[in-house]
Amino acid sequence: METPLTTAVLFLYALCVVMIVGLFVLFSLKISNIRAEKKARLCQEKYRDYFVYLQAHGEEEERLKVPHGEVTQNEKQIMQKKLFELMELFTGVHRQKLIWLCEDLGLVELDRKRLNGWRKWTRVDAAYNLGMMRSKEALPDLLKLLENSSYDPTIFIIARSIARCAQDTGDLRELVVLLVRYKKNFHELVVDILSDSPIDTAPLFASFLREKNTDLVKIGLVGFLAQTKQENEPALYQLLESEDKDIRIKAVKLLCQDARYLTDQRVKEFMNHKDWEIRAMMAKAVGALGLTEYIPLLKSAVGDSSWWVRHHSAYSLTELEVEGFAALCEILKEERMGNKLQMAHQVIQEELEKGKQQLATSQDVDRQLQYNQKLHLYHKSYRKTISAVAALER
Repeated sequence: METPLTTAVLFLYALCVVMIVGLFVLFSLKISNIRAEKKARLCQEKYRDYFVYLQAHGEEEERLKVPHGEVTQNEKQIMQKKLFELMELFTGVHRQKLIWLCEDLGLVELDRKRLNGWRKWTRVDAAYNLGMMRSKEALPDLLKLLENSSYDPTIFIIARSIARCAQDTGDLRELVVLLVRYKKNFHELVVDILSDSPIDTAPLFASFLREKNTDLVKIGLVGFLAQTKQENEPALYQLLESEDKDIRIKAVKLLCQDARYLTDQRVKEFMNHKDWEIRAMMAKAVGALGLTEYIPLLKSAVGDSSWWVRHHSAYSLTELEVEGFAALCEILKEERMGNKLQMAHQVIQEELEKGKQQLATSQDVDRQLQYNQKLHLYHKSYRKTISAVAALER
């Protein structure tokens, strides 16, 4: 019969065995790492002159020569890392010559074979290498690897490699279709991956705006946030009626980037939209774009049911110089209580305090005049017993 003491002793023995095994594994890994570093140093020392040659002859027309003598597979893999470093430093012809050198060294063929390895990390590492080498021949294999991959972070390594190896928008479209099948909300990441491709992605994003798949539409919208073009305006307006709220918001975000898209009718439509996010976005854009003709709309929106709409409307009024500030002061005259009065009063106080601090560090005459105008407007509209202006002036 086992006693508690016997159980404790057995547990300690087992714990010691686990610790010894763990230490042995760590020691083995350390030794392996030291050996790998030593081999890398020896290889770099052996081919130091060759690496100098690569950097010195990158602009010449002829193809770069492979090293003299027999190069072992291990040395090729060490050289590959150095070549990748050079590829990140150079572009154009110099990078292309380094890519051709990888082919001549047999590195592309080696990694294409590793794509069929039984270990997952070997396949992922090979995919990364092929992406760095922009291998056109490996593209079908990479697409197949992504198609057979389950969802985990490694799919983005494979996807980025495909983007680098892609030859046309058809390849990029196939990549995106494979990614959206996971039904995950990573549209911004997909657009970032596509940016690694040398291909112009604008036509691809434009085609996505006309798709029925909402994920493709969202990727198209995110892509156009950085490269809006007026010829896509009709497609954007159609998306305003989408049943997907996220699509509606992204479409309006695109339109709010450029005043050319914002007709009088559309500004009023967005300021009265059912989605508070769109109302807030439009209110913020009016101030950012300096659209002073919509001050009355902003003044009214300071009383919106959504805090964010009230917030952006009030701060946009402060961006519209003295005229916008005057509209905020009018709210103090017209309102007795409520959220509208509270928001206007808070923003006015912040604006006056900010103006006072700016005058303390600058003697700009125009800024002084503007501050005095705002202070005068506030004095005229302020109706409270305790004056915050007096507190500011102390």
